[in-house]
Amino acid sequence: MFTMTASAQDGITFWLTGDDTGAAILQEVANVWSETSGVPVTVTAVGWGDAYAQSLAAVADGSGADIIAGGMSWGISLGGLGGMVDLGERFPDQIAQIAEISNPAFYSAILTTASNVYFVPYNLDTMLMYYRPAKFEAAGVAVPATWDDVAAAAEAGLRGGWSWGNTSWLGFQSILKQAGGDWYAADCSAAAINSDEALTALEYYTALYEEYGFPAEQASVADGFAADTLDYAIDGEWLATGINAAHPELEGQWSVAPLPAGPAGSFNAFIGGKGMGIFSYSQNVDAAFELMLFLSTPEAQQMLTEQSIAMANQIHVPPQPENYQFIKGGDDVNAALSAQLGDAAGPSNCAGWEESNAEIDLVIQSVLFEGMAFEDALAEMEDILNAGLEEFGS
Repeated sequence: MFTMTASAQDGITFWLTGDDTGAAILQEVANVWSETSGVPVTVTAVGWGDAYAQSLAAVADGSGADIIAGGMSWGISLGGLGGMVDLGERFPDQIAQIAEISNPAFYSAILTTASNVYFVPYNLDTMLMYYRPAKFEAAGVAVPATWDDVAAAAEAGLRGGWSWGNTSWLGFQSILKQAGGDWYAADCSAAAINSDEALTALEYYTALYEEYGFPAEQASVADGFAADTLDYAIDGEWLATGINAAHPELEGQWSVAPLPAGPAGSFNAFIGGKGMGIFSYSQNVDAAFELMLFLSTPEAQQMLTEQSIAMANQIHVPPQPENYQFIKGGDDVNAALSAQLGDAAGPSNCAGWEESNAEIDLVIQSVLFEGMAFEDALAEMEDILNAGLEEFGS
């Protein structure tokens, strides 16, 4: 699929945001590439709490790793500082191929508004709904496929919760998209959050906690299922391999589905994961890019999925739809993931979003826990996002 020939005298250094096990998994896969390329690769784990600051320091110092794999928006922000290679400019043909094979929601979220390509996809994460079928059968209500079904489940006494993204923009964004709303106008010219669709989303999101019994604290799905204090909840796909490991007695007693759909007919879920890019100071740009091309192949993605299960009992979700076939975790998990990844959205790539979303969290939490009026909250979020556009836009 990809054709390049490159070399690197001293080898390639790869910073992987995450833990040592994730780095060991990637090292195993990178070693396969090294056997054919002759270029050694050293993979080092950097914790999520340190990786972005370490990358900023590397950009400022002009030294560090060749490749960073980290948060989706990091490429945009680091690239805006001149710290990342514009891959689309340097490797246009190969980047066009990567764009064609990548999950479109993820790929569009890692581009700048001017379509600069500083990152390419490394892996995906998304939200799923975990539930206990027997509980819904006993209550005589459907497993939630719509917002109305969530209301019916609450009325029947079934207990829901939210884990990843609880009471934050991460969770609210899914609801916002399901209602047909968005944070910004499509061209990033202005905030679009102060809309009828966003009002509908905020009303429903608040109802989850005030009327439908979702706890304010982050749900512990496996423990809640085991203790019979939780009947369904939203969390990341990685949980699917952890429930039975933590509570073997739950095997066969739970399943997964996409998120419930909103009034716009969408069951959109937040899509996260990691992108990877090359620091602009790297002396090994061609070889580093060749390694990233290899990591985008079915061969490498199959190894990553298999090694993730074998070494960490974790699901690796390939960023290419053609490689979803390699996802490990069971047929129901694979089916739910494939469906959900077809209706998903990443973080906004508009200027100022990365710098503004912590303030958005505070506004959302003021609505949920302090009774802030919906209209006031939407107006305040609009002001925050527009200020970010003005301050950080070109």
